Amino acid sequence: MVAVFVAFEFLTAPRISAVTPSPGSYESRDSVVVTIDVPGTQHLHGLTVRLDGRDVTLSVSSAAHRLYFPTGRLSQGSHTVSLTARTSDVLRPRLSKSWRFAVDTVAPKITVHAARAGSVVTASPVPLSGTSEPGATVVATAGTHRAQVRAGADGSFSLSLAVADGPARITITATDRAGNATRLRRALVVDATPPELTVNGLEKIEKHDSPKADVIATDAAGMPTVKMVLDGHTILTQKASSQVRIPFDKLPEGLHKLVVTATDLGHHKTIDRRTFLVNSTEKLGKATLIFGARGRDVRDLQRKLHSQGYYHGKANGVLGKSTVKAVKRFQTAIGLPVDGVVGPQMLGGLSGRIVIVQSEHRLYFYSNGKLKKTFPVATGQAAYPTPNGTTSVVWMTKNPTWTPPDSPWAAGAKPVAPGPNNPVGMRWIGTGFSGVGIHGVPSSEDYSIGTYASHGCIRMYEWDVEQLYDWVTVGMPIIIKP
Repeated sequence: MVAVFVAFEFLTAPRISAVTPSPGSYESRDSVVVTIDVPGTQHLHGLTVRLDGRDVTLSVSSAAHRLYFPTGRLSQGSHTVSLTARTSDVLRPRLSKSWRFAVDTVAPKITVHAARAGSVVTASPVPLSGTSEPGATVVATAGTHRAQVRAGADGSFSLSLAVADGPARITITATDRAGNATRLRRALVVDATPPELTVNGLEKIEKHDSPKADVIATDAAGMPTVKMVLDGHTILTQKASSQVRIPFDKLPEGLHKLVVTATDLGHHKTIDRRTFLVNSTEKLGKATLIFGARGRDVRDLQRKLHSQGYYHGKANGVLGKSTVKAVKRFQTAIGLPVDGVVGPQMLGGLSGRIVIVQSEHRLYFYSNGKLKKTFPVATGQAAYPTPNGTTSVVWMTKNPTWTPPDSPWAAGAKPVAPGPNNPVGMRWIGTGFSGVGIHGVPSSEDYSIGTYASHGCIRMYEWDVEQLYDWVTVGMPIIIKP
């Protein structure tokens, strides 16, 4: 019976079952009500309650086995509550408890070191780092994506947030142990993957010299920049706002290399490389020929080069390395730029060319690689010299009208209609040098032939220039030497 009584006394003796604020907790308000749950409060004697060492017993109220008192306004930081009392219980004659809690009403500061507002992030997950209050919980969200970490003892934090490519609004929230929160928002562009690039419409063999082809470049982060390089030369650079047409215009026959590069905001690149053959004609002279050209026109070119002693292989119709070497030998021999390209001057030079040697006052006309005839000429006087260099025949006319040039020597002169007294005679062969042509002279000026007498043009006897005119074609090269 005694044992039962003792057990009953122990179970009904006053005891502290719960307190608020709880030990070690953080409060976000600077004024709280402290509660102490003490079943059996009626058995307490000599109760003393202290707050931070200050006796607050007179402020303590009780109701239904609970003691409580308002703290009033508390300072930031740690606070201590202590309770002591006597009981009538022989097994628990003294009751005491002391615990601490903290007041923190200030929201934590937060600084993000990475991912500045408006920047382009090239990695996903997006790396985020910064500083906040030590021990604060840092949460980053973007749409349905979420990442969380606790700041270290020095307040630093680092986390990664998975975000899809494209514009993103990231919210970073730092919450301290009292529940105070600070939010920071960043509007970013995430670009972690290269753009997509498609080239449409370009065949391996193109039958037209201006083929139609398009580029489509897309990227979730925004419009990529498209750059097109044809045979080593940039032909277009622009933002790919939509389908972009490749600006092909009268390409020479032969092999071409096209490199299309799409570059996105994150500087990722997607590259499409194409090699294609243009074979737009079979007639020699209709198109410029470059390495890789093939067909009957190339075969005719090889035969012409062979007949003039520059090509020694078979006429296989392919402009390969051996044919390019032959072209360069021919270009070197007649004074053309040595580039291996069979352009208008090269093609004109295969049928004929004009060589003028000023010191000899002679014009040499070559046909199919052989000297056909020489003619006496007059070239520019010291004040108006004839330019040296390589050019070509750009236009031709019979019975020209002489128009005074914009030069001091022709000041006040009037145009002269076609006829025997025309200053440029009955034929005009225009060169690529501005204002310089090969022409005849009236019989009264025949004496000037064989001297430095003109204003830059090449003068010939009228009967000679009429004969030369019938042999010359537009595009034929003209080489003028000192």
